[in-house]
Amino acid sequence: MVRGKPDFWLMLIVFLLTGFGLVMVFSASYYDGLTNHNDSYYYFKRQLMWSLIAFLFFFVVANIPYTLYQKYVGIILLSSLFVLLLVYVPFIGVELNGSNRWVQLGPIGFQPSELAKVGAIIYTASIMTKKQSYLHDFKRGLLPPLVVIGLFCLLIVLEPHFSSTVILLGSCMSIIFIAGARIKHLLLLLSAGLPILVGVMLSASYRIDRLLVVQDPWKDPTDKGFQTIQSLFAIGPGGLSGKGLGNSIQKLAYLPMSQTDFIFAIIAEELGFIGGSMLILLFIALIFRGIRIAVRAPDSFGLFLGLGIITMFSIQALFNLGVVTAILPVTGVPLPFISYGGSSLLICMVSAGILLNISRYRTTPATRKQAERNHSPRQTARPRLATPYKM
Repeated sequence: MVRGKPDFWLMLIVFLLTGFGLVMVFSASYYDGLTNHNDSYYYFKRQLMWSLIAFLFFFVVANIPYTLYQKYVGIILLSSLFVLLLVYVPFIGVELNGSNRWVQLGPIGFQPSELAKVGAIIYTASIMTKKQSYLHDFKRGLLPPLVVIGLFCLLIVLEPHFSSTVILLGSCMSIIFIAGARIKHLLLLLSAGLPILVGVMLSASYRIDRLLVVQDPWKDPTDKGFQTIQSLFAIGPGGLSGKGLGNSIQKLAYLPMSQTDFIFAIIAEELGFIGGSMLILLFIALIFRGIRIAVRAPDSFGLFLGLGIITMFSIQALFNLGVVTAILPVTGVPLPFISYGGSSLLICMVSAGILLNISRYRTTPATRKQAERNHSPRQTARPRLATPYKM
């Protein structure tokens, strides 16, 4: 491998998303900040502080060789599991809205599930690289990573945080699929895992209420359907070009969490269809750029890690947009790089930094020829993008 220049298009997209997020966090939160904290810049100043910290981590991580994550994957795995367990420690884990999702260390609070998603992706990418020649054998190839991924999901479900569980599971399973797992095994896992996911989803009454509300929020417009209705009231009047930056009505104490999970509704109201579409196009550009970086990675670990990260971004963005537009039930999933929240932004920037580092490495022609000369089906990785396994 040779180290080259980073993907500047990826950097540009990340900068644009983060900068746009800062502008919209201020626009969506200044009324809330003024009325509840006597400071119109309350949320903006905190998001700006986290953005500066996140950019620092972004550039640091972008200069750390991604191969080190495979070398120290055991430490990363144990650290991620340890942090997840902190939510149950008294005086450290913080209960908010009936969920133990937050850890408070002095003035700093963060969601361990955000860190766990990246840790699980790194672990899955690493073990799938090592298990390439055993993927035809379910017990030796798939069972070990599935046990660990299942442990991650169990700890996050117990918080409870069902949406983060689905994001983590979807990202890790996409790596397993790309790695070349047999379709027969994946179908069996789907048939066994889907009823479990549905059962977990229906095990809590508030999740059932959210499913019923998304079908018809006007059945309970003043309580369970209130947030969804107010989100649609923001999106509808935005029209083609919007009411203008800063001119939203719904952010004036009508739409709860307007600067966090429902910030896209304020974007659509103020900037209209054009502004919302431009933001979605930026996310599409991020996804395509991430896929391009992953498929050009010099090894299987880089391929799997890059695709896992970009899948995480994709699922999270789709969940958030689906909730805001009343396609999906309300979940606590922020819009990557845009929504207010320090831990979410920090993990997004760290993940983007890993992706940027992958883009810096290429295989030399001599290395490629040597790999082709030593090619052996039993010794070399066979990811699905190159040679899919037969059923």
